Amino acid sequence: MSEQVKYLETPDKSETDKKIYKTLLLGNGLHALIVSDPSPVPHDGFTSSDSSDGMGETEEAGDADAESSNESSNESTSSSSGTGESDSDSDSEVGDEKLAACAIMIDYGSFAEPRNYQGLAHFLEHMIFMGSEKYPEENVFDAHIKKCGGFTNALTDSEDTLFYFEVAEKHLDSSLDYFTALMKHPLMKQKAMQRERCSVDSEFQQIVQEDETRRDQLLASLATDGYPHGTFAWGNLKTLKDNVDDSVLHKLLHEIRRDHYAANRMYLCLQARLPIEELETLVLRHFGDIPSNHAVSAPDLSKFNYRNAFRPEFHEHAFFVKPVENVCKVELTWVLPSVRKYYRSKPDQFLSFLLGYEGRGSLCAYLRRRLWALELVAGIDDNGFDLNSMYSLFNVCIYLTDEGFKHIDDVLAATFAYVKVIAHADPQDLRVIYAEQQGIEATGFRFQPQRPAMDNVQDLVINSKYFPPKDVLTGKELYYEYNEADLLELIAHLNEFKFNLMFTARSYENVVYDKREDWFGTEYASIPMPAKWQQLWHDSDSVSKAMPDLFLPEPNRFVAQDFTIFWHQNGRPEIPEAPKKLLQNDVCELWFRADDKYELPEAFMTFYFISPLQRKSPKNDAMCALYEELVKFHVSEDLYPATSAGFSYTFSVGEKGLNLQVRGYNEKLHLLVEGIAQAMVTVESTLNEDILQTFVKDQRKSYFNTLIKPRQLNRDVRLCVVEHMRWLMIDKYKSLNEITLRDLREFARQLPRELYVQGLVQGNYTEESAHNVMNTLLTRLGCQAIRDRAYVEDRTVQLPQGAHYIRCHALNEQDTNTVITNYYQIGPNTVRLECMLDLLMMFVEEPLFDQLRTKEQLGYHVGATVRMNYGIAGYSIVVNSQETNTTASHVDKRIEHFRNSMMQMIEQMPAEEYEHIKDSLIKLKMVADMALSSEVNRNWSEIHNEEYMFDRRRQQIEVLRTLEKSEIVSFLLHNELDNLRKVSVQVIGHQPKKTTTAEDQAKNKTNKKTICESKEDTAEDEDDDENEDQDEDGDVEMDEELFQMLANKLNVTFLPPDGDVSTILDIAEFKSKLSLFPKPAISLDATKRSALIEDALKNT
Repeated sequence: MSEQVKYLETPDKSETDKKIYKTLLLGNGLHALIVSDPSPVPHDGFTSSDSSDGMGETEEAGDADAESSNESSNESTSSSSGTGESDSDSDSEVGDEKLAACAIMIDYGSFAEPRNYQGLAHFLEHMIFMGSEKYPEENVFDAHIKKCGGFTNALTDSEDTLFYFEVAEKHLDSSLDYFTALMKHPLMKQKAMQRERCSVDSEFQQIVQEDETRRDQLLASLATDGYPHGTFAWGNLKTLKDNVDDSVLHKLLHEIRRDHYAANRMYLCLQARLPIEELETLVLRHFGDIPSNHAVSAPDLSKFNYRNAFRPEFHEHAFFVKPVENVCKVELTWVLPSVRKYYRSKPDQFLSFLLGYEGRGSLCAYLRRRLWALELVAGIDDNGFDLNSMYSLFNVCIYLTDEGFKHIDDVLAATFAYVKVIAHADPQDLRVIYAEQQGIEATGFRFQPQRPAMDNVQDLVINSKYFPPKDVLTGKELYYEYNEADLLELIAHLNEFKFNLMFTARSYENVVYDKREDWFGTEYASIPMPAKWQQLWHDSDSVSKAMPDLFLPEPNRFVAQDFTIFWHQNGRPEIPEAPKKLLQNDVCELWFRADDKYELPEAFMTFYFISPLQRKSPKNDAMCALYEELVKFHVSEDLYPATSAGFSYTFSVGEKGLNLQVRGYNEKLHLLVEGIAQAMVTVESTLNEDILQTFVKDQRKSYFNTLIKPRQLNRDVRLCVVEHMRWLMIDKYKSLNEITLRDLREFARQLPRELYVQGLVQGNYTEESAHNVMNTLLTRLGCQAIRDRAYVEDRTVQLPQGAHYIRCHALNEQDTNTVITNYYQIGPNTVRLECMLDLLMMFVEEPLFDQLRTKEQLGYHVGATVRMNYGIAGYSIVVNSQETNTTASHVDKRIEHFRNSMMQMIEQMPAEEYEHIKDSLIKLKMVADMALSSEVNRNWSEIHNEEYMFDRRRQQIEVLRTLEKSEIVSFLLHNELDNLRKVSVQVIGHQPKKTTTAEDQAKNKTNKKTICESKEDTAEDEDDDENEDQDEDGDVEMDEELFQMLANKLNVTFLPPDGDVSTILDIAEFKSKLSLFPKPAISLDATKRSALIEDALKNT
């Protein structure tokens, strides 16, 4: 078979990349990139001296219901999903293990599916997992991977379908056998088809309220007839079941799979710590006999001219879209040729940099200074609809404030003017800026951190299709060469008044949303492009010359030059694994660890500014969120150049203060900390009434957009029940009305004065420099010790025994999604308890998924998660269903039915299987950190949670090795009989119906129009502005009747009992009767712990 293999050019790689690459073209036409990582595991102090070579990392799957949120929580989670496994050699320790990963991409996507079966490509991706001729049981591949502590997933894009998994190296061979059996001979039985399309529909229902997805489908509806991007790629029951002959659909599925899932249409990437020759053998053995099919090719998209990809109204009309979320934005979208052919010079990325720049002279800075916009994003999204073989959609999206929406003509004039600044720029000036970016990207590639294998293979398999073998690693990363012709070609496109103009807002002047997109039901309107905006474009040449505030980016002062590795400079000394405490007093604690593993010129600095102010009231909590946003606004113009030079920073609200993390090249990293510290002190002096109103309205939108997501609302309610001092987001939302300029100024003045600062500096840094950073930080803040620590103590409510329910409706009346989280509180955490719960989740994860999702089809998202709330352990089971599918009460009963079977399931588990799964978890705990970021996050979690157990993984491994099955069964039995403390949080969706909103009713009573506000926010704006003069347009004042109607719309009302169950109707009253768990004691003083670890290391 090896004689049929053709070896292609080896990819270029960075000087710090120790991996070995080989590119193969198999005899059956399959293109394979294999990646061997022979580098030794970084010495972390816990690794045995005779450990095997290799280094690795995995990322545990996040919270089962985690989504982006406006605030963080001290709750920590773990899950067996997305983790690794293998055997338990007694001499293996933390850091020895590594995960292998595989990705295969099929050259078939939604653009190629039959138009009369829209969503078929996505449906086929689902069906592939439903067993194979060799392994006929449904989900058997998924079950195998999960029992081995691994993870698998798939996605369907416009031109491709991607399958991928990760697993411990020991199980790579067997996993490939299961996996390739699906690729060769999947069963795809008609019975499974009838169930699995319900999963496709459930997946669609989960995203049907997402504005970005709705926007893409609206643009797809504007596709020129006959062009492939005009499809509905998600699919649902309407396209896959209604008026569909199942036998015909079943036959078609198999035909498409046979025609298109062929070896010559497949791209493979396989990465492991195994030798390159062994990986090649695995590829040949498992993939060499996948059948080819040269009779059927991928659709030829070259015949479709990008200039005609959309109907003329795409650019001849202005579009007005009614959003689900409370958002107000304007978007300009140009249709460009496919930019993949420009990858060596990347003119599209360079133009994205120029138009998306936020520093001095930028369009974003111009709009922010006038409080017309707070965010601007520019470029081509990396998805198949926006970037494909036919065209590229270059988008400039400006998130407007209310004031910006009122000045929309001025916003457009400035945007047009900045396009002209670029179009008329001296090519030599552009070349200078390009050269700087070219150098920054080259440095970034040179010092690129290693990534988890699963992330790596997903990117590389896509690159394998779209770049020559030599450029697979560099194709997306480097600006190879400046090509003036390419750049001028794309600038010419942008300099043409031929783009889609889309406004997303609740209302605009007299526009009536009289149209509805077919699949998502998006309400919108379109009108011929107004003459005034056409005139603005034609006048923009002269306007740009009259706007001195708009100019191209200046030289970047943050570009790093010194890449000295201090560990090398100091003679490569042995460094203890645990961070060292450099400083602790009544104002701060500072931890430090110099890097001796990753040998890159980067560092992390993380700080937690703990304040007693935030928890005192919902109003204070809301003001803390405002303060965070104002500080970021204050530094945005000055610090943006750093973010384009290889640095990043996050500044966010925590549970009892503010989190700051900066990362990047160590040479100038301190400048970011100093800039933000200075802003924390000076932001108070910059406040005025206009800024207050702008940011209050923006924060209101942020809260609203979180609250209307059922999973986020569910999380918010659950944490408010469990945590002693936590305010519901709805209460913070309402408190925004009460905040005055005087209130916010006083809050901003007080917050830096009384703090406790936790800090960790880790990476390519020195102790002396770390001390200097903390000293400078404290000097600038001028803070003193916290006097009353009552509001900074973290306590958890002890739930009463038995089951309690708390229920409310989703706030979006058009959202059918129901989210049920059954949380089971155990008690104070220990390492042994944590290990039992981790192991329990691995036991139940796959059976839970198989029963509740695959067999019972209760919902697309089903998961089990360990939860830690301030040192109190528990676990939860989550199901995201739809009210159109089943009831919350039924889902709760099915969860309990499954949970009641867990003890029997484990008790009957063969000893061999028990040891296999336990060993998988042990190996997971042994997986090494591949990147500094992972190690920093682990250490920071210990500091942030005040537990300081830096050797947690070592302790867990020791406990797991002694855990017997009988102990887990006994634990479950005892907990069920003597300690069942359950709260079921149920956010219940709505039956779909066409409703007349209060806003619609109001339009029948008045001609007054609202600008850029949701109905909920307009109401509260009226309350804010009650004593102010009416706006001259009459746009934002509404009569009292309408105000009251809208003010009552957004509220979380807890529902009465559903049957004979204990139901929580008032969280505060419920908690007032309960005890608090004692504050978890630190089992060993952090300083002593570090010293003991150091002593132990010295003796090894």
